[in-house]
Amino acid sequence: MSTPLIFGHRGAPAVLPENTLAGFQHTMDAGADGIELDVLLTRDGVPVVTHNPRLAPDTTKGADGTWLAGDGPEVAALSLAELQGFDIGACHPDGRHAAKHPDQTPLGFTPVPSLDAVLAQVAAYERPVQVLVELKHEPDAEHGPSPDAFVDAVAAVVARHGVFDQSYIHSFNWQILSAAARVCPNWRRSHLSCGRNHHGDGSLYAGSPWLDGVSHDPEQMLPQLVDRGAQVWSPFYKDLTPEHLMLAQSLGLQVMTWTVNGTDALRTELDRGVDGVITDNPRAAVSLKADKV
Repeated sequence: MSTPLIFGHRGAPAVLPENTLAGFQHTMDAGADGIELDVLLTRDGVPVVTHNPRLAPDTTKGADGTWLAGDGPEVAALSLAELQGFDIGACHPDGRHAAKHPDQTPLGFTPVPSLDAVLAQVAAYERPVQVLVELKHEPDAEHGPSPDAFVDAVAAVVARHGVFDQSYIHSFNWQILSAAARVCPNWRRSHLSCGRNHHGDGSLYAGSPWLDGVSHDPEQMLPQLVDRGAQVWSPFYKDLTPEHLMLAQSLGLQVMTWTVNGTDALRTELDRGVDGVITDNPRAAVSLKADKV
């Protein structure tokens, strides 16, 4: 049994602010196999690496150095220059993120990075690093780019840095992945999923628009993904059963689980035969993985 790949979820938020160049650098230097990151588009069509459609008060200061009092502007309403006037280099000390990541070290002023900057960092690194490029896109959104246009904008940046062979397009919205099959068919596609038994707003349910016509039942879903040319299934780790892991791998799918944190959970996940583990603490996961080799 091969040992799974380790991916840093949004970099390494257990240690450094999420989706920052410093966090990605830490993850690569820690020996992780790859990074996972989130992508949205600015008003001027620039792919940027950030998770929430609106700037979050838990993790964002304005240009004046004060924390946002509530949800900030939509990323899609800001130009790249306007977006990069905000500071994402720390967690609000009284916020949810600080409670989740009490050991995170704050940075100085840190702007939201462009995807261009992150992939330049990856391309220049001393060894090949895998990248899970997650496109954040609502399947029933009335505004914003079409799936094809979003994929095309992101693929152009990936191509510019020559990292197609070491990256995956990764999304909960499987309309995005269907678009990738049309726009960039050679880009490896990773299908994220989450059941509603662990997350109330999960994507796996009958009639879900997130699945783009694919069944929510893994017994039917996994063969359908293979028929669509998928390479990866990326379920929430608590959703994954041994039977569905075996079925997916027997069909030729890689199985990469998210987001696995804590020593006990990481040990269990590293032992059960998945192909990849996405974690907030990649250095800890790399150390545990090394103990098993």
